[in-house]
Amino acid sequence: MDVYGLLREKVFLGQEFLTWLWCMSEEENALSLSDGTLVELSLGDRLSLCPVMGQEGSRVQVRGREVALAEARQALRRGKLVDGLHLGLLIDGEEFWATLDAASLTPKGLRLPPSAPADGERNALDALHLERLALVQGFLRALDGLFAQFLRERCATLPSEGVIARLHAWAGGGAA
Repeated sequence: MDVYGLLREKVFLGQEFLTWLWCMSEEENALSLSDGTLVELSLGDRLSLCPVMGQEGSRVQVRGREVALAEARQALRRGKLVDGLHLGLLIDGEEFWATLDAASLTPKGLRLPPSAPADGERNALDALHLERLALVQGFLRALDGLFAQFLRERCATLPSEGVIARLHAWAGGGAA
C-alpha cells in the first residue's frame, strides 16, 4: 500500500485527535507536555465536522463563536467528528494560530507571534529569520507533543474507559 493510501485509511485518528483538541480547549486550562512545556489551547472561529471515516453523511461547517458552537456540538452528538479546525496555542506566553485538517494534520496558515523588526542590516535580517524558524520549530514541537499525549491516552486504556469515552461524555453533556 502506498503512503497516501495508508494515510487515507488512518484519517479516523486525525478526526479523533482534532476532536480531542477541541475537548481539551474547553475542559483543561493548560496541558503539560512530556518535556514540561505548558500549552494552552483556544478554539478559533472555524470548525468543520464530518462523519467518521467510512460512514455516509454531510459535512457541517461552522464559523463564528457561540452560536456556531451549538451547531457543532449537535453534529458531535449525531456522531460526527472534527475534520478541520482553526486552533490557537499559547506556548510560553507566545500565541500561535493555525488551521489543521484531519487527513494530514499539517498546519496551514500558521500565524506566529510578532518578532522585533529588523533594522535592515544583513546580520539583523539573519537573526530575524532564525528567530522565525525557532518559533515554527517550537510550534511544531508543541503540536507533536500534543499528538503524542493524545496517542498515549488513546492507547493506554480500553475505548470504553479512555479518550473515546471522555469525548462521548463531553459531547453529550457540555454546553456550547
